[in-house]
Amino acid sequence: MFESDPERGKNVYDRLFICLLFTFLAIGFLWLDKPNNALIFDEKYYVNAARNILKLRQNPDIYPNAAPGKDPNIEHPFLGKGIIAFSIMILGDNAWGWRTASVVFGTLALLAFYVLAKKLSGRGDLALFAALLLALSNLFYVHSRIATLDIFLLSLMLVGFYWYEVDRPFLSAFFLALATLSKLNGLLGFTTILVFHCTKLFIKSRETKKFDWRPLLGWLEKYVIPYFTSVIILFTIFDRIWVGYNNPLNHLYYIYDYYTALARATPSGIESYPWQWLVSEIKIPYLTLNIDVRYGEFVSTRPVIAFEGAINPLVIYLAIPAVAYAAYAAYKRGEETSLFSVIWFVTTYLPWYPMSIIGHRIMYLFYFLPTLPCVCLAIAYLFFDRNTDRIVSLTYLFAVFLGFAMLFPFKQVP
Repeated sequence: MFESDPERGKNVYDRLFICLLFTFLAIGFLWLDKPNNALIFDEKYYVNAARNILKLRQNPDIYPNAAPGKDPNIEHPFLGKGIIAFSIMILGDNAWGWRTASVVFGTLALLAFYVLAKKLSGRGDLALFAALLLALSNLFYVHSRIATLDIFLLSLMLVGFYWYEVDRPFLSAFFLALATLSKLNGLLGFTTILVFHCTKLFIKSRETKKFDWRPLLGWLEKYVIPYFTSVIILFTIFDRIWVGYNNPLNHLYYIYDYYTALARATPSGIESYPWQWLVSEIKIPYLTLNIDVRYGEFVSTRPVIAFEGAINPLVIYLAIPAVAYAAYAAYKRGEETSLFSVIWFVTTYLPWYPMSIIGHRIMYLFYFLPTLPCVCLAIAYLFFDRNTDRIVSLTYLFAVFLGFAMLFPFKQVP
């Protein structure tokens, strides 16, 4: 579609990405305090948990028996709420304090994704295309400006992926541990790296017709031990200081019991099956503010602010074709970008299927957020590997932008 990093303009994609990054940061902060004094979706849990950690007044209807100074939201690890609490401590108990950390971490996630895609593919144009798709994916944008845990998980996971790709296993394991301490789904990111690394060694062994266990065992020692050591030590410290558990195993047992109890035979309301996420079928109304407009004798109600848990349809509808093409390319050529995309998709998305089918686990569309970047990467790979005409690629990007605009939460200037 574009030139592939020619010598005379090898940094042009980096410069374009920097423009994209600052634009994303700007629209992240845009009207961050609107609507006035309103908590959006699950902010009611995490903001009030952060308030309680700071011994500020919190809504007693949310956590009626919370001990001041402790994290009452014990169904999740502490770190994400600790980040929100730190932001409130610096900026105040207001919308800027609640949400600034999410904007910062969302921007960090976009940066980490770009450098990861560029390192995997060796192409700045492909990485820029993938980053554009992620930035214009509404689910990513919304979670990059509301005070929930998912953006901390995603950002730290992507940083961990990048450190792995540049052969810094200790840093990769540590950041994936931080992702897990933000939300336990971070364990899926750790699994992604384990499966990818083992798969690469297996592919290499097919070429040499001999599998050498020593490099794998040496790498596992440098990766698995730091990951679990970091999780256990930090989990223990957080629990003893801010949560109230002296033994982190008791906390983990509680989390396990809590989530196994979250089951229902069929989804209800905003709940969904994981296969419905691929068509963004069950959108979640995070917050809607309507106004009445009178036309003579007729009154029409329309939204002026509508935060939704929804994925840009122009991105998600290409998920299966793009991942299928990446799987084909990985099988035929063993190319790293396609292989990583497929393994990322399999390890962070497919585990929800047995949980839903066998365990009847209650699930929501935003559980797809850690998988969304790999869909963007697979789509970019599809376009560039097929040498798609520039006009087709730009038309697709324009359509993605229109999809983003249609789901943009602010329907008019507040």
